Amino acid sequence: MNPPQLHGGTGQRITRKSGSNLALSFICLPKEQRHAMSTFYAFCRTVDDIVDETSVPMHLRQGQLQAWRDDVQAIYRGQPIQPLAQELAPVVRKYLIPPEPLLEILTGVEMDLTKTRYETFDDLRKYCYGVASAVGLVSINIFCCQTRAAADYAIALGLAFQLTNILRDVAYDLQKFGRIYLPQEEWKTFGVTEEDFRKPTPTPGMARLLRLQYFRARHYFEKADRLIPPADRPHLSAALLMTGVYRNLLEKIRRENFEVLRGPIKLSRWEKLQALRRGRQLLKKEAPVRRPPSRIAVIGGGYAGCAAAFALAREGHGVDLLEAKPHLGGRAHSYREAKTGTTIDNGQHILMGCYHRTLEMVAEMGNLDRLDRHDRLDLHFVSPSKGQTVLRSSPLPPPLHLLGGLLGFAELTWMDRWVILNLPSRAQRHPPKQGETVQAWLNRIGQTSGSVRALWEPFCLAALNAPIQLADAALFWEVTRRALFGASQDAAIYLDKDGLSNLLSPELNAFIESAEGRVRTATPVAELTYDEIHQHVQTVKFKDGTEEKYDAVVLAVPWTPATKFIPSGDRASQLAATLKPGPILGVHLWTDQPLTPNLITGFLDSPLHWVFDRTSTLPKGSKGHLYAAVISAVTDLIDQTGKYLVDLIMGEIQRMVPESKNTQVTHHVVYKSRDATFWGQPGMPLARPGPVTSVENLFLAGDWTETSLPATIEGAVVSGFQAAEAFG
Repeated sequence: MNPPQLHGGTGQRITRKSGSNLALSFICLPKEQRHAMSTFYAFCRTVDDIVDETSVPMHLRQGQLQAWRDDVQAIYRGQPIQPLAQELAPVVRKYLIPPEPLLEILTGVEMDLTKTRYETFDDLRKYCYGVASAVGLVSINIFCCQTRAAADYAIALGLAFQLTNILRDVAYDLQKFGRIYLPQEEWKTFGVTEEDFRKPTPTPGMARLLRLQYFRARHYFEKADRLIPPADRPHLSAALLMTGVYRNLLEKIRRENFEVLRGPIKLSRWEKLQALRRGRQLLKKEAPVRRPPSRIAVIGGGYAGCAAAFALAREGHGVDLLEAKPHLGGRAHSYREAKTGTTIDNGQHILMGCYHRTLEMVAEMGNLDRLDRHDRLDLHFVSPSKGQTVLRSSPLPPPLHLLGGLLGFAELTWMDRWVILNLPSRAQRHPPKQGETVQAWLNRIGQTSGSVRALWEPFCLAALNAPIQLADAALFWEVTRRALFGASQDAAIYLDKDGLSNLLSPELNAFIESAEGRVRTATPVAELTYDEIHQHVQTVKFKDGTEEKYDAVVLAVPWTPATKFIPSGDRASQLAATLKPGPILGVHLWTDQPLTPNLITGFLDSPLHWVFDRTSTLPKGSKGHLYAAVISAVTDLIDQTGKYLVDLIMGEIQRMVPESKNTQVTHHVVYKSRDATFWGQPGMPLARPGPVTSVENLFLAGDWTETSLPATIEGAVVSGFQAAEAFG
């Protein structure tokens, strides 16, 4: 494929000389339209070059722009003076181009004469509208678009193009012209200073700021795609080809990790031609029908709601994320403990390498550096009979990565190790049955009592927060397959460095708001109102008495409150009623001396299950140590006093870790959750609803919905992405 050969007057010569991406897309246009677009593009290029010619005094450049304003007006009233304006005049008249977008282009480029910083995105949007969206508004006339909706498409696509240009040219614009287009308000959100723009490598805050620009540009590309009027699609071939080129450029910037501070990241000529070739092939295919950009309420700011809001905003929708509490995170949030000033999680959570969707979302916001990553499974156990031993995987491919760990795990016999390594093949031949418990399934596939005691029961309690006598075998096998028998990196363990809520905020807020959305915390929802036959959500009513209309609602709250919002006749409401709460208990212990020598310690044959060393999260300058003790699937202990629980936990630790006998607890915080997770009915198939309900514009997310995963952070995030995909 070769670029179009442009011949003729001033406009064609300027366009040919520019070597622009835009000119490449003209190849698909009929000759007359190609000539018109070349002339119009030459006008855009000329007025932009006037502004960027810094060797010319300011007043002369302003005079040249004024001359162009006069010529644009003259096109409609008489005869323009400049040769290029004379070439543009018949194009304007033939394609009925109104003067407003041409004048907006001049206003936009003139902003580059006087403005080098932008306080907010609203300020930047005005600039982008002039230099890009207005270009699109002229172009759709030349393309002979027939619908009014084409204007909305042109505006959104122009924003996407210009935001991509701005991201590509961060270093070039600053070095050559002293301009920084990225909004200063967003610098402050990520702690970025002007000096950071002059560094060759992005700081962590700068990396987040650049990722935000990518997210916003992608949002507008998706929004534009959803706005394409079907009747006008045949007229928009050039715009669609150019979209392919620009989207490839945007994704290349992402793949190269936003290293734009050294200079522009560009597509090679071959990459451009490849993008055009793929684009021309796509033009021959029938385009899928997509929902128009919608205004969506996501109710619930836990990980499920955050994932749904993130995905929907990225896909071109406007989202209001509504959370009743003053912080995001839901049942996996963090807060500042009053007495010590320590940021602690409401309950101890870990992420694993197999949490692919969660890690994807955290990475998209640039927040992986807020996780402490341990490259492989490394769990220390203590028991009354064997003392201290360790289960540590190796970097070998599965299942060999687990073999070394099992060999060193003294709690196991050789037979125990053999049946554990054979579990995947046995599971393939004898998969869990519907409603089968973990205990029954493990017995059926020949797992020994030693393997169950030392590995499967502790793992089941940790992953499902349920005893093997009650836990669902299908859920257990799914999480076991991913975590222990997947790739070696899937067994990696991640702990948050500064609280689970800080994995989300303030980045998620900024990302949602960058995509025409809002994050509204401390905003409890009272009810949803429906039409007479409960097939459509009409309004969202808030507890303060106000209400708002949305095109759709994603309900991302736990199953118990969800039943208050879902119509009683809906299958999801009926399935939610069959779920039982799974309680969990956690105690944060501040101590004067170490309690356990390892990061994570599992306790066998004990009412205490896990102890995590969280000393690294103490505020700087703090003395002492911090630990998080966990008792999963707790029963009567949940009603005990804090003192009783601390005494019980300390007694168990000191019984099995003798070196902790002189350690004193200086402070403690108890966390009790009676519905931390869900359990099914023993012996009954575990039935959970999917994201779609009987209400046409109501969708569900939450770790209790059908994800094939238990109630984990990953299950919640997967459910949020599923809800976004179901909406479309």
